[in-house]
Amino acid sequence: MKTLLAVLALLLAGCATTPDTPSPEDAFRFGGISMPSSGKVLETRYDRGIDARYVVVLALPAEDVPELLEASHFAPGVMEDDQLIGGRRVYRKVTVDGTTVRLELFTT
Repeated sequence: MKTLLAVLALLLAGCATTPDTPSPEDAFRFGGISMPSSGKVLETRYDRGIDARYVVVLALPAEDVPELLEASHFAPGVMEDDQLIGGRRVYRKVTVDGTTVRLELFTT
């Protein structure tokens, strides 16, 4: 019985570890995003359940948003799409508020 409890405690301790902080590069690769050199990553978040989702917040000059969209293969004038990237369908949404750009990248 003590052995069973010890094994159970070890398994639960492994579940309690926090995941590594997501890197912006992982998010960009996941979503097929090509970031202009003028951009600065402010925040990157990742969560996973059945689906995977990255949220990346950037500081990017407004005049460079079209460059981000074109280099990331969005259709002209489109800020929300889905692409087949790495064998999976990734939904991508870009929201711009001044010089703050929010990227939502997720599978479903």
